[in-house]
Amino acid sequence: MRRCRNRAVLPLARVVRVVCALPLLPLALLAPAPVPARAATPPFTIVVLPDTQIATQNHPEYFDAQTQWIADNRTAHNIRFVIHVGDIVEWPARTSDWERARRAMDRLDGKVPYTVAVGNHDMDAWSRGGYDAVAADRGTARFNTYFPYGVFSSMSTFGGSYPTNASDNAFHRFSAGGIDWLVLTLKYNPTDAELAWAANVVATNPMSQVVVDTHDFTDGTTRSTAGQRIWTTVAGRFANVSMVISGHYTNQGYRADAGADGNVVHQVMADYQTYSEPAAAENSYLRLMRFNPDAGTVDVRTYSPYFNTYKTGVHNQFTIYGVRRGVRAAVP
Repeated sequence: MRRCRNRAVLPLARVVRVVCALPLLPLALLAPAPVPARAATPPFTIVVLPDTQIATQNHPEYFDAQTQWIADNRTAHNIRFVIHVGDIVEWPARTSDWERARRAMDRLDGKVPYTVAVGNHDMDAWSRGGYDAVAADRGTARFNTYFPYGVFSSMSTFGGSYPTNASDNAFHRFSAGGIDWLVLTLKYNPTDAELAWAANVVATNPMSQVVVDTHDFTDGTTRSTAGQRIWTTVAGRFANVSMVISGHYTNQGYRADAGADGNVVHQVMADYQTYSEPAAAENSYLRLMRFNPDAGTVDVRTYSPYFNTYKTGVHNQFTIYGVRRGVRAAVP
């Protein structure tokens, strides 16, 4: 032990008097500064318009009410984007269908950015022979007449299209909830060339969370032939794909699968169309998808603006878990 010399020993009472004589410092100077709480990230909404074909044909007032409600409530619900899953018209050779669809979507122009997938009913050949005809002729002249490239390219969210200067396939980018999002819209039953373009878009935007919008992907539970091709080449291939939105089949459903990188891809489909006039109100429903970035959840609700009613039940009112950037979440 090393001893210290020449050091006086003070009586205990004197030590106490010396310590007590020191000036007292404010507690605020002694304690570490508190770490400010992180501000909560505000939720935001993406609205999905399922197949509007029968509303367009028989009850255009339902379609008008949907888009007017979106425009009127864009601030209250923090609506950042609108996704139409295709079949915007019933009969592509009928001009009145296109005029009604255009009039409904006009309500969003300059208010909320949107995308429209090309469904099988939106392809020119559908009027000439249904599925066989559109398999042989994938022309979309009428769709591009009423929803031309300029409508989408003028939006601040627009990123590009394929073919160039056409509206058949496109992608949009926007930021919401502290996340960069990319909505990739694919034409009905996309060709190999269209899928190659889509894969390149996703690959060259690795920091964006991708939502794929396409007409035919699942029937509610099982992926279709077209859906499986999209899954293999795009949706299930890249780590930054979060979700696929689709319609086409008169049904509702949800499934989640792990992508090639272990990321969870949430697949949501809904289509309420019916030709039955007694049940015509089914054609009036849209989907509200409310994203809560802090919780990593999406609350899905099914709402009719025209009738001001909600659908309930597990396929129409549910919560998706594990939707967040950079997190490999468990399947809910």
